[in-house]
Amino acid sequence: MHKNRITDHVVRQQFALHVSPRKKFAGLIIAQRTDLAAAYHFVYTQRRCIRGLFASLKYRSIQWEAVVSNSSTQHGYLVIADISGYTSFVARTELEHSQEILSELLEVLLSQMTTLLTLSKLEGDAVFAYVSEHKVPRSETILELVEATYVAFKDRVRNMNRRTTCTCNACRNIPLLDLKFIVHHGDYIRQDVMGIGELIGNDVNLVHRLLKNHVAEATHWQASHMGIPLDDAHVAVETYEHLGEVKTYSFNLQERYTALTEARRVFLSENEADFKMVMSVQAPPAIIWTWANDPNKRNMCAVSQIHWRPGERPKGRTGVGARNHCAHGGSEMTETITDWRPFDYYSAQSYEPKWKSTMEETTQFVPLDNGRATELHYHFRMNMPLPRALRAPLCRFMMTKVFKVNETYASMARMAEQEYRALSTEPSASPADTDHETAGSHEHA
Repeated sequence: MHKNRITDHVVRQQFALHVSPRKKFAGLIIAQRTDLAAAYHFVYTQRRCIRGLFASLKYRSIQWEAVVSNSSTQHGYLVIADISGYTSFVARTELEHSQEILSELLEVLLSQMTTLLTLSKLEGDAVFAYVSEHKVPRSETILELVEATYVAFKDRVRNMNRRTTCTCNACRNIPLLDLKFIVHHGDYIRQDVMGIGELIGNDVNLVHRLLKNHVAEATHWQASHMGIPLDDAHVAVETYEHLGEVKTYSFNLQERYTALTEARRVFLSENEADFKMVMSVQAPPAIIWTWANDPNKRNMCAVSQIHWRPGERPKGRTGVGARNHCAHGGSEMTETITDWRPFDYYSAQSYEPKWKSTMEETTQFVPLDNGRATELHYHFRMNMPLPRALRAPLCRFMMTKVFKVNETYASMARMAEQEYRALSTEPSASPADTDHETAGSHEHA
């Protein structure tokens, strides 16, 4: 997909999330920090080709050159999460308190991001991480990771502001802090000099340069690598010396945060369910979430004669209103998402034409072991005109004997754990614990 890297011109595509029209884009001077409303940006970039991989690098070390010559180019996502407004925040506050606040917020970012990404390094008030493209075959996962991280960050900022009783400037100015992401798809090489690892390459330079960009309004562009329509995007073109042009897709994710936090919750509780199952998986919620929602991966895990295929996707993404179709036993069932909280839980409603009934389910992902493992809760209910004393045994029979949910989820857990172990082989700031037990589950009606 990204084999032809050398050409006579450079074309790059970028996807961005931009928020406050009252604030200049990231990296430009902000005259009034008090005007910082919702400085959240997410940038997705795709480099189609590269010319002069190390054109802008100035290193001359022979040892460095020797290391690089033995390294291979990798393709994947380069991610920067940058806390907006921190320089101004420190300038007007007490240093000790501001550093405590920064440490707490960086811990939130690391705990969320390193479930899927590998930490490259901390850059002051920013986190730089990466992941190989073959480890993220479902591009939506990157968007969901960014959204989940942003929600966790915003929630922590609000909680810190609510719970503090301190009247110092640092604590009073916590609401000024916000978050932006730059995510770039491109090439990189990992070099190690005197035990210090670092990513290098034109795309590494570019993702940092993209912190300073401009936003213009335009719509109906697509980031072709992700294959996701970006109907609400604003587009801009950035030009950098040695790096060429980059198209930027921008979104207001403060609106996305508001929508996620204010949307009606649809959650089938344990007491309401006819069938319940709990399973421990030695992989982070972000990993098992993808296996539970990617139709192709669901087919890989299925042990019964079930075949999933994606259906409608509102605005090109999985979310409330999205549909999947399941062929089983000569009939086809339609699954509709009714609630969508990435890496936390999702709920769905299905119609089974053979039984002429609707079914509801909620799958919840509870993080364990500092986010390195997951306790998966699956709740299911059939809406049939039967008393629960009869409905529950029938539901249990269908789930265990017909749909073979237990075996399917056990298969899913094994595959997710294998993927996580492979992901954890790369150097990381939070290495995985390899002494965990394998997945286990139990269910009850």
